[in-house]
Amino acid sequence: MKYAIAIADRAALGSLKLLVALNVLFFLSFLVIALLAAGRMQTEIPVRTGANTLSVPQTHAPAGSVITIAG
Repeated sequence: MKYAIAIADRAALGSLKLLVALNVLFFLSFLVIALLAAGRMQTEIPVRTGANTLSVPQTHAPAGSVITIAG
């Protein structure tokens, strides 16, 4: 009986180590993807020109738009 318990104990320890290793790999891959996404988000921030685009009336309709806002 003690032999069976020892085998089960060794198998449980091995499976827990494998589970920890998989969790660490998934966490590291999540960090890499999050850092890549954050880097791309910073490159897509538009440059601010200082003009308030809500107060400036539109003089031409954007592509595909029918409505033109005038003063």
